[in-house]
Amino acid sequence: MVLQLIYHPEGAPVPAHLPLSKSIALRVLTLNAVSRRLGAGEAEIPALPDAEDVEGMLRALRRYDRLTDCTDPAAPHAVHIGEGGAPLRFFTALAASTPGLDITVATGRSLMRRPLKVLLDALRQAGADIRCQRHADYPPLRIVGRQLSPGEIVMNPGVSSQYISALMMAAPLWEHGLRLSFGGKRPVSAPYIAMTAALMRRFGADLQVEESEICVVPGRIKAPAEIEIETDWSAASYFYELALLLPGTDIPLHRLTPAADSLQGDARCREIFGLLGVDTIHHPDGSATLRCNPEKVELFRTMEEPLQLDMNATPDLVPALAVGFCLAGIRFTFSGVSHLRHKETNRMQALANELEKIGYGLQLEEDRMSWLGRRTPTDDNQSIATYGDHRMAMAFAPAAVRHPHLIIEAPEVVGKSYPGYWHALQGLGFRLERLSASQRR
Repeated sequence: MVLQLIYHPEGAPVPAHLPLSKSIALRVLTLNAVSRRLGAGEAEIPALPDAEDVEGMLRALRRYDRLTDCTDPAAPHAVHIGEGGAPLRFFTALAASTPGLDITVATGRSLMRRPLKVLLDALRQAGADIRCQRHADYPPLRIVGRQLSPGEIVMNPGVSSQYISALMMAAPLWEHGLRLSFGGKRPVSAPYIAMTAALMRRFGADLQVEESEICVVPGRIKAPAEIEIETDWSAASYFYELALLLPGTDIPLHRLTPAADSLQGDARCREIFGLLGVDTIHHPDGSATLRCNPEKVELFRTMEEPLQLDMNATPDLVPALAVGFCLAGIRFTFSGVSHLRHKETNRMQALANELEKIGYGLQLEEDRMSWLGRRTPTDDNQSIATYGDHRMAMAFAPAAVRHPHLIIEAPEVVGKSYPGYWHALQGLGFRLERLSASQRR
């Protein structure tokens, strides 16, 4: 099945309900498990995101608790964690750091094609026993937990910040804690490392985060009484994109954590879209309205030079920005984007492929992505491939305001982070029609 989108607003828009941040939720769940393991209690979480990644992590942690609880020796020694890269990485480090645990972790098919070499090499430097069941450096994994006691671990920080966060959160369980060196290289997605550090400090952890290394003291953790999960700024980026494409039209959001109060680096989307004229109006009840000034958009559309942005720290914003800027006619160059090749799909190439279908020719280099105004031939009723990537589906959906009858393939992929996305678009004036293969012809 595919989804055909037609933008045809009727009546007042219904405020979109943003999901809670799965990035924060996955870290809090992991830290709760570490805290329980050290006998330091757990934080109450009033609400968790409705997302497949979170469900996969909860499934793994329930199995973990049963296997580490001597009252249930018959618990199965395997778990299927789903398609979530972050749950797999965080859980792998946790399980490897738990003496006596013996568990096999299976994943969905797409995750079986994403290598874990950088993380596995780092954990093995610490003494971990992790056995790849089919191919070296890929899941499924058999993990036999040990008391890890590394010296200094040297890791390449240029592939994924989640590898770094996984080690940081497991390190309180290690005999001598963690000293992690980056070998002089710059970490990608640094705000996610800062998010991990901030949440660890809420759990009472003792750590130092420097540009070149991270140190974590062993055993120092104590869960707070409660942690509330923020709304997800990555998800908000698609509504900022929609506002950019509909100058003068209000886009209401049911609730939006103010950027100044957020732990999420992706709150930067407020600043970037604000530069282009999308204002964020917060209301006393916690809701917000996005509204774009058409005169400011026109100013950027007529600039002589393309807009230059370094996206190394916030790569998850790139899909919404790339699609939105192209359709708004704003030329751009994004640098620091080479690690987009290591996401759910090669997002650099995927964005180039699908934007070409709707008339925009991207230029790709090793660490840069540009649209310098090149247009490509296009037909009506274009069908956007999503590559098993939730962000591809969500970033291209707003393009239906300029491309009537746009088709999104495999629309269910949004369940990874935002199952309510299509419902939210309906409330903002989109008609959605599910089509079979025969209906498409």
